[in-house]
Amino acid sequence: MGRYCEEVKKLSTELMMALMESLELDECKTVRKKIENGMQVMAVNCYPPCPEPEIALGLPPHSDYSCLTILYQNHPGLEIMDLEDGTWKVVPHIPGALQVHVGDHFEVLSNGFYKSVVHRATLNKDKTRISITALFSLGLDDKMETAQELVDDEHPKMYRESSFRDFLNFLASNDIAEGNNFIDMLKINYN
Repeated sequence: MGRYCEEVKKLSTELMMALMESLELDECKTVRKKIENGMQVMAVNCYPPCPEPEIALGLPPHSDYSCLTILYQNHPGLEIMDLEDGTWKVVPHIPGALQVHVGDHFEVLSNGFYKSVVHRATLNKDKTRISITALFSLGLDDKMETAQELVDDEHPKMYRESSFRDFLNFLASNDIAEGNNFIDMLKINYN
């Protein structure tokens, strides 16, 4: 597992740099260092067969407070929300493939150009599903803020800065199962 953690961290850093390059950001080197020195949270989830999967969820809908999340799963069970129509789409399962989600941190950095993925884990009647999730973020108290290059008169700053500690404090007093998302708390309302 140690080698997997090392390799997936390298992959996440390279993917982050590619996403930042796509936004033509000048601060790539600074953010790269923060990411390399940041947090990597690993979670192994086991979803046993469920006799009535249509009335239970493995994980409720949520977005990840990370820059990127990389997921490996042995069986299907991941669904993402289509933000345009609010429906759930099954993510095709490709054996051996890794799935990558943009998290809340990157949505803030990109000023909403990249959207955090709202997703959930579903259950099935027949098979135990195992997922290995790697979340990558800045350090506990490092603040993620919108890149200044992405803010102008036509594109005002859309999010407040925040840290992983801010997110943990949010979790302590909010229930994501009730639909509370941290990214919504960060949005700036100009009305």
